[in-house]
Amino acid sequence: MYRIFLIIYLLIININNVVSDEVRIEFKIDNEIVTNVDIEREYSYLTALNTSLRSLEKKKANEIAKSSVIKEIIKKNELKKYYNLNQDQEYMAEIVKNFYERLDIKNEKDFETYLLQYGLKLDNVKKKLEIEALWNEFIYKKYKGQINIDEDKLRKILKEKLKNNNDIQKSYLLSEIFFNEKNTKELNNKYNLINKSIKEIGFENTANKYSQSDSARDGGNIDWVKDSQLSNILKDQIVNLKIGEHSKMITVPGGFLVIKVNDIKEEKVKKNFEKEFKRLITYEQNRLLNQFSIIYFNRIKQNSDLSEK
Repeated sequence: MYRIFLIIYLLIININNVVSDEVRIEFKIDNEIVTNVDIEREYSYLTALNTSLRSLEKKKANEIAKSSVIKEIIKKNELKKYYNLNQDQEYMAEIVKNFYERLDIKNEKDFETYLLQYGLKLDNVKKKLEIEALWNEFIYKKYKGQINIDEDKLRKILKEKLKNNNDIQKSYLLSEIFFNEKNTKELNNKYNLINKSIKEIGFENTANKYSQSDSARDGGNIDWVKDSQLSNILKDQIVNLKIGEHSKMITVPGGFLVIKVNDIKEEKVKKNFEKEFKRLITYEQNRLLNQFSIIYFNRIKQNSDLSEK
């Protein structure tokens, strides 16, 4: 009998040791504890969006996942002041659908199967998508009165672009790294660090790690952008880039950009000025809202209590 109890006791000790080895506290932010398991789960989520992350060494991948977890918790805690989470299921169904369609997945069932390959559950991903969706809604409501777009100026620019287009519409599949440093020396150091990182781990992984834009989660992907939607500053920087190449540092309102051209396509289209103008307005609105999002997030991040363990 003693031997049986001894074996059971040793088993319990071994199980506890395994658990303590596998689960450990990494840091605490605003009274929320984050473990290595949370970081592993975030890594799996980011990998599902950007498979190139799997090529990274574990330490660098964990740094990216950790930064992503911190960003999500800060956003979630801020949103709790204004929203009740886990509410509108119909609203979330549309968000989820838009999300998996961007990954070229046909339906929710296939999406669920896809997530299982990364050890993820659909309900957990829905919570993450809800935070991002509500954050965008929150930023829009907060700053919509400050979105000032010179429509007359945009109309003139668009007319000139369409006049020289010869019915051929050029579009670019772009990715971005957005960053901001006030000190000139720090800015140059940051840019050199980003350039070095792109060479070592690729553009998408570098965007995950260094970009302050919300697109960082998707490896900096900002989808297809029509030639007519690009500002002259951006167009001048990318027009001579080949597929797979990235730009030098571009100064834009609110910070700095490095742009990568992932693909280029040309289509013969029938000119529709009003349709193109609406797209251009939407693009400008989203660009400004992204800037406001970064500014607001950096402000509340400074007030967050982050303690390493």
